[in-house]
Amino acid sequence: EETYGKEAVTEGGFRVITTLDYELQKKAEEIVKKWALQNEERFNAENAALVATDPRTGQILAMVGSRDYFDTEIEGNFNVATARRQPGSAFKPFVYAAAFQKGYTPETVLFDLQTEFSVECTPEGKPYVEGNEDRCYKPENYDQLYIGPVTLRSALAESRNVPSVKTLYLAGLKESLRLAREIGITTLGSPGQYGLTLVLGGGEVTLLEMVGAYGVFANDGERNSTVAILRIEDKAGAVVGAYEPRPTRTLSADIARNISSILSDEEARAPTFGRGSYLYFKDRAVGVKTGTTNDYRDAWIIGYTPSLAVGAWAGNNDNTPMEKKVAGFIVAPLWHEFMEVALAGVEPERFAVPPRQKIPLEAPPVLRGVWQGGKNYFVDRVSGKRATEYTPPETLEERVVREVHTILHWVNKDAPLQGNASKGAGDSQYERWEFPIRAWAAAQGVPDETEAVIPSEEDSVHGPFNAPVLSLSGLTAGSAHRADETIPVTVTSTGRFPLGKVDFFVGGVYVGSAARAPFTFSFKPKDVEALGEQAELRVIGYDTVFNKRELVIPFSVTP
Repeated sequence: EETYGKEAVTEGGFRVITTLDYELQKKAEEIVKKWALQNEERFNAENAALVATDPRTGQILAMVGSRDYFDTEIEGNFNVATARRQPGSAFKPFVYAAAFQKGYTPETVLFDLQTEFSVECTPEGKPYVEGNEDRCYKPENYDQLYIGPVTLRSALAESRNVPSVKTLYLAGLKESLRLAREIGITTLGSPGQYGLTLVLGGGEVTLLEMVGAYGVFANDGERNSTVAILRIEDKAGAVVGAYEPRPTRTLSADIARNISSILSDEEARAPTFGRGSYLYFKDRAVGVKTGTTNDYRDAWIIGYTPSLAVGAWAGNNDNTPMEKKVAGFIVAPLWHEFMEVALAGVEPERFAVPPRQKIPLEAPPVLRGVWQGGKNYFVDRVSGKRATEYTPPETLEERVVREVHTILHWVNKDAPLQGNASKGAGDSQYERWEFPIRAWAAAQGVPDETEAVIPSEEDSVHGPFNAPVLSLSGLTAGSAHRADETIPVTVTSTGRFPLGKVDFFVGGVYVGSAARAPFTFSFKPKDVEALGEQAELRVIGYDTVFNKRELVIPFSVTP
């Protein structure tokens, strides 16, 4: 009515073509009703909802707002798919994505230990003012286990609460809300309305918008707004309105791919969900996250492939709690069955692999997964001595002076790649995170070290003085060879260590290797792409400890 007017809508004979897939919609309705009735009996969860979209277009393929529109006992005509509910841990991927935007990495390590986050309470969890116990905040993991150092990758895949709350603090409340809005969550308020509980689902969202937002991860960071109508025709068949795709880049492809890589990692989530759970699909890559609210009023699951995003919710319209079971038990079977139906006959798809992030060696080691300390040094694994500019990457090993602290000791939380000269001074969370970590280190028998552990002697194995001296037979400098001539060459060496491998390049093009004596290789000039009349053979010889030297022999090519 807002677009065309009431009279046109009621009397214009409009024909509306929706995006719904009729067969999928029918199956969605059947599956939602089937599992909702079972959940009512098993878990006191009488209702359920489901939304399926195509992330590449934003088109809604199926939407079921309740188990039965005509069931008045459960207010079946209320569309839960568009209702505001708390998402539990299903919100976590947005926070981790915001952390990655800031410079944290999937390999960054946080400590999963019981932690008091409230500044109104001591690090031990006691209120500074007697009687204010309810102002303390020490979140629990679902399994009541606290596993110590854990990467962000594992923390998200396993849905561990304590490191997720820390991730929100590092990413920033404002930044996390901004990212959630940019990828399609419109129902959240201002940062002042929330605290660190946001990452555990402390805000209210809709299933429809959550599925749309997860679609951004599925679509390599491009957002397509969810749409239900393809076109509208008047009674004469003329098109008066039509869907037009307007994709927008709201997240970098690398970050979207990292989230998809984590959420589809069966091995990474196995400690929590086991192997072969309802989250797993044989021979298919499916990113998926569950969410259960602390009071067990809402159970969520949202998952996706590159071409399909599906979210499901289970609970009660009147907000009464369910049985104390996680979403993996309550709503995952419903979601899994629909995914199986929707993907039947569809060729398996794979997510693009995120590039390996290169963290500068001068950046805090904790960003590379090294949690034992922040003062790093490098040694040569062969000699055990301090590395030099000649130590090859193959034998270079990063070590740290052992000194176990919170990440806030090592990084500037708002610019983590820069390090933290203040060592956490002035950070309200520093003491709270540090207290359980130092206690854990003591209990594990992990004492601090001093810089005296850094070797004083330098690597004496690697350098020009030990590099192999190469000799080559079969090709002489300045010699001429026909294009179709087979040229066999043999490399020998003298030096402190025996030769271990030789790489061969002709005209700058790698043509092969020899990994054992005799180090012989043959080539025909005509087989080397774009080789000119004046060419060269370059050989790089490596000894058994990876010292290397190269030899260049120029030659000419005749027809």
